[in-house]
Amino acid sequence: MNRDKRTPQGLQFSVYPLRQAHLHAAIEAAVQAAAKAGVNVTVGRLSSFAPGDEESVFAAIRAAFAAAKSFGPTVMVVTLSSGLPTEGTVAEIQGAING
Repeated sequence: MNRDKRTPQGLQFSVYPLRQAHLHAAIEAAVQAAAKAGVNVTVGRLSSFAPGDEESVFAAIRAAFAAAKSFGPTVMVVTLSSGLPTEGTVAEIQGAING
């Protein structure tokens, strides 16, 4: 099955600045760069999530990594998904957890 490149993709990424006195700047720069690349970024405590079309998702990865590494040595962990659960499915699962 050949999926359309416009099918929503999921991007989750975490940035780990190495040997840097201040971590905030590199992480914030990565998140802002990903957003400017055309994805809607949601920042979490351990990672950031960004759905988008395939072109935007890969552009966001490149932009985020370039921004983060401009502050010094950086590790970036990326998870990609070729399909995302609907908001309804997520809400249903969360509702079951919350009781």
